[in-house]
Amino acid sequence: MTSNWSDKATFHLGINMPGAVSAGAYTAGVLDFLTEAIEQWYIAKQAPNPTVPMHDVIIDVFSGASAGGMCAAISSVMMQGAFDHIHDPIPTPTAPTSNRFYESWVNRIDIQPLLGTDDLKPNVPVPSLLDCTIIDQIADYAISPVPAAAVVRRPYISDSLTLFLTLTNVRGVPFNVTANASGSAEQQIAYYADRLQFETVFGDAKPQSPFAKPLPIGSTGGQWDLLKVAAKATGAFPIFLAPRIINRQAGDYYDSPWNPVDGGTPAHVKPAWTLSETDTFTTLNVDGGVTDNDPFELAHGFLATQNPEAKRDPETGQLHNPSKPEEANCAVLTIAPFPAQASFDPNYFDHPTSLLGMLSKLVDVLISQSRFQGESLAQSVGPNTYSRFVMAPSEKDQPIALQCSLLGAFGGFFERGFRAHDYQLGRRNCQRFLTTYFKVSVKNPIILAGLAKLSAADAANVTTAFDPTNSGFMPIIPVVGSALPEIPAPARASIASDKVDHIVELIVQRLKAVVNPMVDDALGHGLGDFAVRAAVDTLINTWGKHKLNEILRKQLGDAIQP
Repeated sequence: MTSNWSDKATFHLGINMPGAVSAGAYTAGVLDFLTEAIEQWYIAKQAPNPTVPMHDVIIDVFSGASAGGMCAAISSVMMQGAFDHIHDPIPTPTAPTSNRFYESWVNRIDIQPLLGTDDLKPNVPVPSLLDCTIIDQIADYAISPVPAAAVVRRPYISDSLTLFLTLTNVRGVPFNVTANASGSAEQQIAYYADRLQFETVFGDAKPQSPFAKPLPIGSTGGQWDLLKVAAKATGAFPIFLAPRIINRQAGDYYDSPWNPVDGGTPAHVKPAWTLSETDTFTTLNVDGGVTDNDPFELAHGFLATQNPEAKRDPETGQLHNPSKPEEANCAVLTIAPFPAQASFDPNYFDHPTSLLGMLSKLVDVLISQSRFQGESLAQSVGPNTYSRFVMAPSEKDQPIALQCSLLGAFGGFFERGFRAHDYQLGRRNCQRFLTTYFKVSVKNPIILAGLAKLSAADAANVTTAFDPTNSGFMPIIPVVGSALPEIPAPARASIASDKVDHIVELIVQRLKAVVNPMVDDALGHGLGDFAVRAAVDTLINTWGKHKLNEILRKQLGDAIQP
């Protein structure tokens, strides 16, 4: 569908997906159910005598960081073709499915291939603590465009679907920050918070945005290969996963990369280099979550620039979408596996600050700061904001809903059952979110325009059916058809004790394979150096192995099955 903002019966939607590590399985489950719900609603609208709300929804933009960015990239492919929805992801599969979310986040990723050694080559520096070969294989599978003959045109997906993936450009882009006044020292600073914008197109058409890279639907041309590399780069958790090299046009950085999407015409600021705009600038990239772990503003700003009802704040210059329930015509839905939970601690200084304690605090500082959206905070707070929604994990009687959250969110890689549980929980949470919270006023012009397509009697019946308590609110995405029966709560998964022992053995082998080349690089290959390597091997095999087993068992806790 063409993203037509003049259609008064259409609600526009952006999907924002922050970082999640292995809990990308939860985000994938949410997306799976979300698309199923919209599909079933659209089928119901085509019935001879429809008994559902008749407005439309169109997804215009995905934004994502880290695992969320990977989900955004996979979404751009999945939304082009047919795929099965996974109603029972818990049993071990006997055959592959057509669902790239499920295959990528539940069936194919696992700790065992991540602890392999296929990435280690003689006389080549060690790229990362984990073997990323399996990630390359999953990306080749999941981000391969649908052939033209198999393309499915979904009326709820914009023909010019836009993607934003955040990146952390470790090389940095240098800029001058002082004027050339007489006697003034010159100062340069590098900018590291990077992003890539993509847009689906048909044939050889150019993207509507001059900043977007084209993704031609039904073709392997355009910038699909760049999207694949960008997806791997945004998820390249520092040290653990290999950084990714991306060749960019130097001109990508001339229009102030820090400029907000809705900030008007960006200043044309040339970086402090000798490159021309058409030259290649080779970047080294790690996890986008390091510098922007919650790229809500990218999705919000994109919608605001398209939205004729958006108003620019006279003080900040920022565009704001209508937010009242009777006025909202668009919204950003954030799928947040790990929503921020910072709170004021009046007894903060009652705890002494140790060296190791400070290191952990700094990690929290970096993560929280990468999520902070101070520029939009004033509009975000308050009970009457219906242009932004957040969906977070919730499971009855479980203080920690996600099993993938174990081991610092790496736990999902250790056990398929954890990933399958979180995938199903994502579907279940999405179902409840759509029926309970994702609503606007029944007096909203979009809802009214949809009801106007029905007879007065039918419109009254539909209103009663979808607002049975007479709350004055109607769902933005009604849940009907196969999406209506309540999704059962998934059973908590466990990991076998002997599997933990096996994983420890694999970790030890991987550590030795990684550490030995690093020792060789540092010390050389002499006889004395052989003794050092032997000592390192012994340390890993004894104390290191014991400590690893102890840490894993403590962190996994009750999830371990004897």
